[in-house]
Amino acid sequence: MVGVDIKFKLGETVFLRTDTEQLKRIITEIQISGNSMNRSVAMYELSQSENISKHYESEISKEKDLNINLGL
Repeated sequence: MVGVDIKFKLGETVFLRTDTEQLKRIITEIQISGNSMNRSVAMYELSQSENISKHYESEISKEKDLNINLGL
């Protein structure tokens, strides 16, 4: 069985890389999905106030991206 590297933890505060406001979000769920090639991927449910969204690891950051407001 192949393991999955989980970069973020439940309850951790994170930011979306594409969010121009860089609002804090909390990880409220982690889903593990696999395919026929024995590779698994983690999808994270993020909560911000009443908003809930699901994202892959590549869309999430532990740090704010202050350059996004500058269009960089």
